Amino acid sequence: MDLEQAATKFRPIPLKALKRMVGEQLLTDPLDEKDQHALQLLSRLWTDEWYVARMNISFKSDKRALMLAFPNFGKIERYILSSYLPKEGRPRVRVSVQDVANNLRIYFHIEYPAFKIKRIRQIAYNMLRSCRGECRKLYLSLTALERQSMENQRRKSVKKSN
Repeated sequence: MDLEQAATKFRPIPLKALKRMVGEQLLTDPLDEKDQHALQLLSRLWTDEWYVARMNISFKSDKRALMLAFPNFGKIERYILSSYLPKEGRPRVRVSVQDVANNLRIYFHIEYPAFKIKRIRQIAYNMLRSCRGECRKLYLSLTALERQSMENQRRKSVKKSN
């Protein structure tokens, strides 16, 4: 079975993810029987909300919120976006495009184009403006839900330990 057929058969696993799995030698192209069985299992897990929720618990709440609000953003894009969003309980700090580019060079060892950093910076600014509320509301509601969930889990663990 080729990857395009697998992407349609084993939803919600996208073609891009299948190609990456082949690139990382987790799967073969074309897919053999073992690969198809593994994808069938993976597809089953990702269509069940309970499993997805448990798998995502391993990520910090801010990262989970960003991944849900911006599913097409990768690690680098999420880093850039979070660089321009204020940290909770701290005052906003101005960050230049050059500072972000330097941090990417230092921490990720990559050269990232300034125009892409500016595009992501604009998304962050739009989120922070009250007049452009949809994206901001989504992010804020997701982070509020995450905080509430973490607080509920903390309360449950405290009750169990008493």
